[in-house]
Amino acid sequence: MRLAIRIMAATFALLVACTLASAATAGKSIVVPQGTQVVLVFDQPVKSETAKVGDRVKLHVRDNVAVGSQLVIRKGTPVGGIIGTVKHRKVYGINAKIRIALNPVMSVQGVPINIEARTTGQQLAGKKTGQAAAATAGGAIIAGPIGLVGGAFIHGKQVHIKAGDLLDTQVAKSIAIVSKRK
Repeated sequence: MRLAIRIMAATFALLVACTLASAATAGKSIVVPQGTQVVLVFDQPVKSETAKVGDRVKLHVRDNVAVGSQLVIRKGTPVGGIIGTVKHRKVYGINAKIRIALNPVMSVQGVPINIEARTTGQQLAGKKTGQAAAATAGGAIIAGPIGLVGGAFIHGKQVHIKAGDLLDTQVAKSIAIVSKRK
């Protein structure tokens, strides 16, 4: 009987020790809110003239990202992307467009975090689109249908992204991650 009590006491002590050790190593949960800014830097140039759907694009995180005082994403963390759409520039001042699908960025806790562009794209509102419209409208008023050809000589802008250019992104959806204690 005494042996059984000793075994139960030892088992209970071991259970308490394991519970305390587990509580000491467990971290607290951090919620990374949707919309948290993550600025990326292009590691390579991307041009609409040469880009193809499926091409890989390399970027990295520009600054540390923290929630409160807790570091979530480390500066320099690599981020990959894949070109999903390429629309070349056209006549009548229609600009080229490139759409890049971004892979999740890895948190310091080892949890992937989905990111998305903060805006739908950089607006290249240059004068060429307006000039083409003016040339077309002016041509239609003055010279009739023959003047519509004037807008065809004004080409839109190409997309030229240089290594070092920034891409402003944000956390796509709030995510709870467990912080690691040191």
